[in-house]
Amino acid sequence: MGPPSPRWSSCLRHGSVLLLPLLLTALSSSWRAAAQAQAPPPPPSQTDPTEAAAVNAILGKLGLSAPASWNISGNPCSGAATDDTPLDDNPNFNPAIKCDCTDQNGTLCHVTRLKINSLDAAGPIPEELRNLTHLIKLDFRKNSLTGPLPAFIGELTALKYITVGTNALSGPVPKELWNLTDLVSVALGSNHFNGSLPDELGKLTKLQQLYIDSNDFTGPLPEALSQLTNLSTLWASDNSFTGQIPDFLGSLTNMTQLRLQGNSFQGPIPRSLSNLIKLTSLRIGDIVNGSSSMEFVGNMTSLGELVLRNSKISDTLASVDFSKFVNLTLLDLSFNNITGQMPRSIFDLPMLSYLFLGNNSLSGSLPATKSPLLANLDFSYNHLSGSFPSWVTQKNLQLNLVANDFVIDSSNNSVLPFGLNCLQRNTPCSLGSPHSSSLAVDCGGSRTISGSDNAMYQADNANLGAASYYVGGAPIWGVSSSGRFMDPPNGSYIIYSSRQFQNTLDSGLFQTARMSPSSLRYYGIGLENGNYTVTLQFAEFDSPDPQAWKSRARRVFDIYLQGERREKNFDIRKAAGGKSFVVVKKQYVVPVVKNFLEIHLFWAGKGTCCIPTQGYYGPAISALSATPISSLLCITLWTTRAAVKLV
Repeated sequence: MGPPSPRWSSCLRHGSVLLLPLLLTALSSSWRAAAQAQAPPPPPSQTDPTEAAAVNAILGKLGLSAPASWNISGNPCSGAATDDTPLDDNPNFNPAIKCDCTDQNGTLCHVTRLKINSLDAAGPIPEELRNLTHLIKLDFRKNSLTGPLPAFIGELTALKYITVGTNALSGPVPKELWNLTDLVSVALGSNHFNGSLPDELGKLTKLQQLYIDSNDFTGPLPEALSQLTNLSTLWASDNSFTGQIPDFLGSLTNMTQLRLQGNSFQGPIPRSLSNLIKLTSLRIGDIVNGSSSMEFVGNMTSLGELVLRNSKISDTLASVDFSKFVNLTLLDLSFNNITGQMPRSIFDLPMLSYLFLGNNSLSGSLPATKSPLLANLDFSYNHLSGSFPSWVTQKNLQLNLVANDFVIDSSNNSVLPFGLNCLQRNTPCSLGSPHSSSLAVDCGGSRTISGSDNAMYQADNANLGAASYYVGGAPIWGVSSSGRFMDPPNGSYIIYSSRQFQNTLDSGLFQTARMSPSSLRYYGIGLENGNYTVTLQFAEFDSPDPQAWKSRARRVFDIYLQGERREKNFDIRKAAGGKSFVVVKKQYVVPVVKNFLEIHLFWAGKGTCCIPTQGYYGPAISALSATPISSLLCITLWTTRAAVKLV
C-alpha cells in the first residue's frame, strides 16, 4: 500500500486539530470529578446552640419528650423538624418544632415554630422561651399553663402567630406583647387574663385575628382597636366589657367574624356597624339595657349566620329586607321585643336551615309555604295563632310552638306532637283541674328510677333538637328546648357517663344529663296549687382530672323559676369545688299557681364555648323534683330566704 493521498493527509491534520479540544475537555471533566470525589462533604446544618438548649429546657420543665421522628438529643433541627412532615393538625408530631436552615450558607438552623398542643403541659411558661428569638409561630393551646404571660414575650420580635388559648394563664396581658408589630394572629381565649385592653393594642396594624373570648377583661373596648384596619376576626365574648359597643367598630371594614356575646354592653347597637358588609358571621347578645333597631344589618348580605339573641331589639322584622340574605343559613333573633308579623321573605331564603324567633311579641299566623331546607323553627313564647299549614307535617321537621295562642282541638291535635295544647298560654289542659302534687324527672334518662328521697324519677329520653318539645308521663310533665350548638356539625342534646358520682345515694340519676345551647324549660302540668320545694341536681361530666385542660370548661347559665331569676351565672363546676362527677344540689321554695310550674335554664352568653369539644356550652341538668311543703314550713323557708337577702 502506498502513502496516503494529499487529500487524506489534509483530513488527518485538520481532524487532529478538531479532536484536540474535545480530548482536553474530557480530561478536564475527569480531573474535576476526581477532585470532587476527593473533596470533603459540606458540614451538616446544626441548630443554634442557644436555641437547642432552650428547646430541651422547655420540654424538660414541662415534663414532655419528643416523638421518635424528631432527634432532639443532639441536633433538634433535624428529621421531622426540617423535612416536609406537616406540623399543623398532626397529632403524631407533638411536641414539635420547625426550623429554617438557610443561615450561614445553610450551616446554621433557627427554630421558627414551636408546638405544644393538647398535652396537659403544666406550670409557668419556661424562661428559656425568650431564647427562641427567630420564632414566627408559637402554639401552646390546650394545656394547663399557669401564671402570667411573661413580659419577655416582647423579645420575640419575629413572632407573627401566638396561640395560648385554653390554659390557666392569668393576670394582665403584658404591654410588651403589643410591641410585636408583625403579629398577624393573637389567640388568648379561655384563660383568666384580666384588666382592660391597653391603647398599645393599636400598634398591631398587621393584625388580622384577635381571640380574647372567655377571659376576665373589663372596661370598654379601647378606641385603639379602630387602628386595626386589617382585622378580619374579633372574638370578645364571655368577658366583662362594659359601656356601649363602640361606633368605631364600624370602621373595621375588613371584618368577617365578630362575636360580642356574654358581656355587659349597653344599647343601642351602633348604626355604624352597617359598614361591615364583609361579615359572614355576626354574634351580638346579652345587651344589658337600652333599645336597638335591626336596620344596621340591612346591607350585611354576605352573612351566613346572624345572631342578635337577647340584644334588647325593639323593632319589626319588616325593617330589614331579608330577601337579599341569600347566603344566610342561621338566623337567631330570640329573646327580644320584636313585634308584628313574620315576613314571607324569611321563609323563602334558599339556604336558611335554622330560624329562632322565640320569646318575642310576634303575632299573626304561620306562612302557607317555606323553603325545603328550613327544617328547624322556634316560634315559642310569642302570640301566634291561626291554622297550621301543610308543611308542619314535613319529615324531620323541628317546630317549637310552645306558649303561643293556637287553638288545639280535634281538628288539628294529630298534626303536631302530643301535648301542645297543654303548653299554650294559660295552660288550658290543666288550669283548675290538678291531678298531681309532685314531680320528678331523670333528665336524659331512659328508664324510671326510684330515688333515695322516695320519688319516682320519670324517664326523659325524648330526642329533642334545635326547636322541639315533649309532653308525657304520669303525672304529666313537659320539656321544651331551643337553640343550636353553633360550632360543631351535630351537637348532642343528651350527654352520658358510666362513672359513679360522689356525694349522692342516687348515682344512677347522673348517668345522663340534658343539655341545651340556648333555653331549656321543664314544666309541671296539673300540679296542685301551693308552695313546693323544687330540687335541681347537676354534675359535670367532662374530665376526672382537675389538672387536665378539659377541666377548664365553664358551663354557666341562669336559673329561673316561675319567671323569677334565682341564680345568675350559675357555674356547675365552681359549685362543685372545681371537680367533675360531683353532684350539686340546689333547692328553692316555689309557689305554684294556675296548676303550672316552669323551670327555665337560660344561657346568657357566659362560659366557655369549646371545651372539651366544640359546642359544649349552655345549660345542663341531671335530675329535678318538686314536692309540696306544709304551710308552716313554707313560712319558715320564706322568712329565711328574706333574711339571707337582707344580709
